[in-house]
Amino acid sequence: MAATAATTMAHQMPPMSIPQMPRIRPPRMLKGTKSPNTDPQPPIGPTGASRWWVQGKWRKHNSNAIKDRAQTQSQQAVKALQHRTHGLDIYAYRHVRTNQVVYSLTRTLQSTKVLKQLVFHGKKTVPSSVRTDMWTPHFSIHFPSTPAGALEGLFAFQKLRELSLQRQLSPPDDLIRVTEEDIAIIRSKLGNPVDIQEMAAREELTGKIPKLGEILPKKLHARRLMDQKATSVADAAFVLDWISSGPGPLERLVEVATNRAVKHSQKTRRARQRANAIRKEEVTEQQKLEDRASWALEVRERENRSRLPLMRAALEQLSMEHQGLIARGRLVEAENIHELRDAVKEWEAFYDDDAGKIDVEAWSRRQYALRQAERRAIEEWFELHDVPMSEHGSVWKNVGEARQGALKEFEEKEGKILPDNDKGKPDWAESREVKMYWADLNDGLFAASWPQTVVHSRLAPFNVARGQPRQPQGLAGAVLKELKDSDEIDDAETEQTRQDTILSKSVHVIGGRLDDSWMPPEFASGVKQPATLQPRQPDSEDQEDSYAYDQDQERGQGTAAEDIAAVREDLDRSSSGIWGRLRGFFGRRKRKSTFYEDR
Repeated sequence: MAATAATTMAHQMPPMSIPQMPRIRPPRMLKGTKSPNTDPQPPIGPTGASRWWVQGKWRKHNSNAIKDRAQTQSQQAVKALQHRTHGLDIYAYRHVRTNQVVYSLTRTLQSTKVLKQLVFHGKKTVPSSVRTDMWTPHFSIHFPSTPAGALEGLFAFQKLRELSLQRQLSPPDDLIRVTEEDIAIIRSKLGNPVDIQEMAAREELTGKIPKLGEILPKKLHARRLMDQKATSVADAAFVLDWISSGPGPLERLVEVATNRAVKHSQKTRRARQRANAIRKEEVTEQQKLEDRASWALEVRERENRSRLPLMRAALEQLSMEHQGLIARGRLVEAENIHELRDAVKEWEAFYDDDAGKIDVEAWSRRQYALRQAERRAIEEWFELHDVPMSEHGSVWKNVGEARQGALKEFEEKEGKILPDNDKGKPDWAESREVKMYWADLNDGLFAASWPQTVVHSRLAPFNVARGQPRQPQGLAGAVLKELKDSDEIDDAETEQTRQDTILSKSVHVIGGRLDDSWMPPEFASGVKQPATLQPRQPDSEDQEDSYAYDQDQERGQGTAAEDIAAVREDLDRSSSGIWGRLRGFFGRRKRKSTFYEDR
């Protein structure tokens, strides 16, 4: 009995749960703490000539630490350039099934940004993730490359999202009521008229066909609210008319900066100290972003072995987004980036951030008078019209005229509040042109009218990343230089041989016509696709010439003058072009596949 009791006791005892081991995290590294990542690069020695300084050590180019650092720095450069052009472009994407429309400030869709814009209307109305094959470009809006353009772009992006959300949460009554067209569609889905009569005789139509004027059924209600293809176009026309009828670009910037300075002067001393500290941190962060953006725009210094060249995928992404050209591991000919940088410098030189010269009380009265005039103009318009825009005018044109009249009347009574600026206005002070590209130009007809400052065009079918072949180095470069010096070939012939090459392709949502952005002419029809890039296979003559050249190099025979003379004879015999003749003599070099462009 004792043995039986001892045997069964272990099975009758309740199992005791073992507590989990607590997860011990290492302490967070504080700013200023020494680490291998912050160690400065020592002078380049014999071992560091072909290596990179990463994590406090000289490492080879194929190490995992270098690959990880190269990927991190490439992402930082891409985000820095996106931050610089933030707000200049707005991209609208449409769902191919439900016609839902989402807005993005970047060319690529981001799940964290897109899913927030989708409203829940019932079961299976909000996807769990974003499928790129289910979203297609609808239209894109591009503002001038100026600080005012970025400000207007962010304003338009905010209003477009607000209008879309408002229409779905509080839709107009005529949008969710049953119409005769809805009844006809429901009847057609039930069957032919004979079947419907038989179902009515058997009293099987009860609850299947809604009555005229009722609230739509749940599924039709959700489908109607999710269909934003037409309403998004009307919203875009409404917002762009709002912007074009308002103050000019320079006046808008001055007003925003003055309001910020006035609010800052009205704060307490401690609040101003906190704001100044935050501004210093923003300036430091902005300088850091400028340094990272220079990684993709400027030539890397040979002595700096801690900054790795950008990865090829990052360069192709930048080439697509900013319409630039990849050359020697960096982005060139990105006109919008350089235009924006010059415009920012002109604005900083023009505006004097001194709130002491402004009468705060008079400025408050000025702003109040302008707001009252705008409010009265809106009320007067909707007393006579039911829609904000028509063929004869719009509410924002009346608001703009009322604003100008109120401003003129106020200045006649109290004079100008802002002091006159002796500095010349920038060239972009009155630039109001906005470019709008459509996947289907007929979609623009959903709006009653468009502002005159909007230029419409169609989206190009493809976007491409383009690169430029590198100049020949070594003996080939010396031969080419001597031929140029002796006027045997001119620069035009040399540049003609250096055509831009297509590196990759993607869905195009940036450019428009052929004269708006770089695009091969054969893509204009919208039917042809870029040819798949394949490496060139050397022919038999190239292989023989390459083998002969390698044999001569191994023997070490001949001097540089004899080699140049041999190249001249080969150029005279051949007629396949400058680069073809040089390639036939020197052989085709096999390019190493590495993570960077220019070591």
